[in-house]
Amino acid sequence: MISFPDAPTTVKKILLVEDNLLFRTVIEHALLKAGYNCVLCESATEALEMLLVETPDLILSDYDMPEMNGFDFRQAVLLNPNIRDIPFVFLTSFTDNKLVLEGLNMSALDFINKETPIPVIITKLNNIIKTLENEHLRSVRELKVAAEALNVKSIPSHAPTVSGYRIHYWHKGYRGYPGGDFIDFVQVDSRFCFAFLGDIMGKKWKAWFFTFGFLSYIRAAIRFCVLDHDFDLATIVQKINKLIYLDESLQNILSSLSLLLLDTCTGEVHYTGAGDLPLISHSPETGRTATVQSTGLLLGLLEDGMYDNRVVRMKAGDQLAIFTDGMIDIPSNGSKKSDYPFFVEKITPYLGKPDSFGLIRTHVLELIDDTNQMDDASIIFIEKQ
Repeated sequence: MISFPDAPTTVKKILLVEDNLLFRTVIEHALLKAGYNCVLCESATEALEMLLVETPDLILSDYDMPEMNGFDFRQAVLLNPNIRDIPFVFLTSFTDNKLVLEGLNMSALDFINKETPIPVIITKLNNIIKTLENEHLRSVRELKVAAEALNVKSIPSHAPTVSGYRIHYWHKGYRGYPGGDFIDFVQVDSRFCFAFLGDIMGKKWKAWFFTFGFLSYIRAAIRFCVLDHDFDLATIVQKINKLIYLDESLQNILSSLSLLLLDTCTGEVHYTGAGDLPLISHSPETGRTATVQSTGLLLGLLEDGMYDNRVVRMKAGDQLAIFTDGMIDIPSNGSKKSDYPFFVEKITPYLGKPDSFGLIRTHVLELIDDTNQMDDASIIFIEKQ
């Protein structure tokens, strides 16, 4: 019996693009036996269509295929910014040195001969994926060290203490990377506290890099408006939006924003949003869970974001939640699916309980891991005492 070397610690998905049915079946069997998930395509055209809805951890492609050969397929992948960073390996019987060099010059990680024994092919793939995992871990460490050295944070170390409210938050970066989600609180005085959450469009460090520009503008706009005794959230967000829209360094960088203002005297929570998901509101008195939708546009999209104001009047026991789309992006048959109602349905059984957020953390949030997380995930949860 042939035994294969250990696969990486987490199950990886490999896209196999191969027009030869027999060879495709043999390699699929070997990959499955080695502990991988395997997605099969018999042509490059089919693979490009599949890549619109699925994101494998590695692409393993033949060179000699009808309609579009492996090199043309590789070029098509490189031209698509959404999939160009997926690791790519050629597996083919064409091993001419000139051809191999041409393939490797297209940023392919390896050019494996089909005549190579199957266990050796699996070993090569294991080594490639484990090397990528190590590079990922090293990148995460380096980013965290850089962030600590610069003393910049996109997620606070603790929630504020606000009279009459309990505030909780939770964040998990995509695959551990510092990403584009940000959370912060601005306590004005004993009466007012701002809470906000946003999501820079993009993934990993490319989005993380811009969070500090957005955070700076948001904090500054809040502070200046407070100095002018202007607590109108639509006005504040419009000022933030205009600053971002006119900043040349942030051109074509967009972000959602959920902004709340907690008033300890009235029990009101004022809310406005910029391209964000609807706020969830729960009343244990009525047992009703509702959503509150803002109509504002993403920050930086247009000079006038058309922001509005919403007011939620909270009674003791009432709860609010704002969250980023990483909370609702779920894998469905390996593809990304955004399902807001499904997330609301998942947390609803735990709303209105004495320890609602603890229950949500245990039964929903802590189940998010590398196998099912598609983006940075963040939530702010507020309870009226």
